[in-house]
Amino acid sequence: MAAPRKSGNADGVKRRGASSNKGAVPGAPDATLVALGSKLEALSAELSALQNDKATPFLPTAARGEELIGGTALNPSAQRIEEILALLDPIERAIMATPAQTVVGLGVKARHAAHVLSHYWMDSTDALDWDVRAVRLLIESTCSVAGIGLVSSRQ
Repeated sequence: MAAPRKSGNADGVKRRGASSNKGAVPGAPDATLVALGSKLEALSAELSALQNDKATPFLPTAARGEELIGGTALNPSAQRIEEILALLDPIERAIMATPAQTVVGLGVKARHAAHVLSHYWMDSTDALDWDVRAVRLLIESTCSVAGIGLVSSRQ
């Protein structure tokens, strides 16, 4: 089995079809999970955009939008990435701690699992170890039933 890699985003996994906030009704059994899932998706999208933004390495510090504080270059994008990662932690922990009561809530939890295990979508299912393939297929099936369908970015 390949060594697990921690991923800060789900670049390898894209959403197809309905969002995880499908069926979100205030007071519904999984309203809390749906709200957490929406926050996770929004922050993950912002994180992905920031991580994919390639700053030009040859520009002077000021031209890259960096600021010098005490002789140290401070990149606003790097600062925001750190802020987002700090915001994601309690959201992800709450998703894991909150039991799902409906298929919609289960979809939020599966979407979170896909986010955490995004490296499982780097290869085709045929190239994956048996246990990784089993988890990936379970996540994909769960998301499909919940109306969230996931696909690999390489397909």
